[in-house]
Formats: sequence, C-alpha cells, structure tokens
Amino acid sequence: MIRAKTNRLLSGAVAGLLGLTLLTGTASAQNAWSSLPSQKAPPLPTEGLTEQDHSTLDKVFVRPGVNLASYGKVILAPIDAAVERRSDEVLLSVRDRDHAVEYMAERLKEELGAALVTEPGPGVLKMAITFTDYVPNRSFHAEKARGGGYIDRVYSVGRAAFQAVLSDSQSGQIVAVIADADMGLPFPDNVNTYTIYGDADRFTRRWAKQITKLVTSGANS
Repeated sequence: MIRAKTNRLLSGAVAGLLGLTLLTGTASAQNAWSSLPSQKAPPLPTEGLTEQDHSTLDKVFVRPGVNLASYGKVILAPIDAAVERRSDEVLLSVRDRDHAVEYMAERLKEELGAALVTEPGPGVLKMAITFTDYVPNRSFHAEKARGGGYIDRVYSVGRAAFQAVLSDSQSGQIVAVIADADMGLPFPDNVNTYTIYGDADRFTRRWAKQITKLVTSGANS
C-alpha cells in the first residue's frame, strides 16, 4: 500500500511538472505577442556636447576635444526600447521589440568585429542604444493603443528610430550622442510593404555601418 501510494505521488508530481512546463511554454508564446506600454524616450543628454554635421545621420553630438576613433574599442550595453504611441496607433509588441534588439546587436557585432569587446577599460567606449520608434511592415495581433482590441495582418510602411549614448567606459563621462529616424517609401514603390521587418531591418543595417565608422574611423558618412 505504501509503495502504491508513493507511486501515485510520484506520478502526480511528474504530471504536475509536465503541466507546469506546458503552461510555461504557452505563457512564453503568449508573452511574445503581448504589447509593451507606450513610453516616452529619454531626453538626449547633450549638455557639454557640440553638434556636428553628418551627411546622413540626423543628430551627432560630440564632446569638444574628443576623437571617437581614438578609443578603438566598444562595449555594447543591453539595447533598450522606449517607444511612444498615440491613441490611434498600434502598440509595439514584445516580439517586434525582441527582433529589433537582436537584429541591431547582430549587425553591430558583424560591423565592429574585433573592436567589439565585453569588458570596460582604457580606450573602450560604452555604447547604450535605445530604439525610440519601431513600426514593422507587417504586424500580427497588433493591439490598439487606445480602446483595446486587435488588428490582424496590418500592412504598412515601416519606420524606426534610435538614439545612442557613448560614454567613456572607465570615467562614465558621456562623450557623444547619436540619433536618427527613417521611414520606408510609400506603396507601390516600397518592395518591403509585404515583408515583416523589411524597412526597419534596412535602416538597422545602415545604422550599424554608420555607427561603426564613427567610432572606429571618425568618418561622418
């Protein structure tokens, strides 16, 4: 009787663990589709910095006397997102935020190569990037910012924006701020309209190249 009872208890425990695993998996799948609250982007910390002309980036501020290329190494802080939405817009989903962050990190890793390091130290810049806007071309289960409800299969022109704060990894002093925003072409000229992230991915690839040029060679194009 004791053995039978013990077997039943073990069977119940295993079933409970399996059920918890299934529930956790379901919750994770649901979380990927959940929406992030609208959040205003932090102000650009430009005090003490001087704005520089750049051929394509909207804003480049650098501390006087600082040559970004002289650092030579970059440590990448966790990429963040702070995206504000009007009441008539669709909220940013966890799925889309995660794609934006992962895609930017991958492109920067490719472009920076050996210049990307994991530890602070002499000659190392710390770069903190925040997506301040992100609209995929194709949204699924998109939640309205006001009034609730979802819109399935929204096709649109994609857009994205980011800001990056570069600081000395040892002193913590901010030495540069970069920001840019872009939007895809209207239909029918935009071949990315029916993709998921075509426009935003294109901007991200360009930004990774531009950021790398700024921090490794000081080039402004």
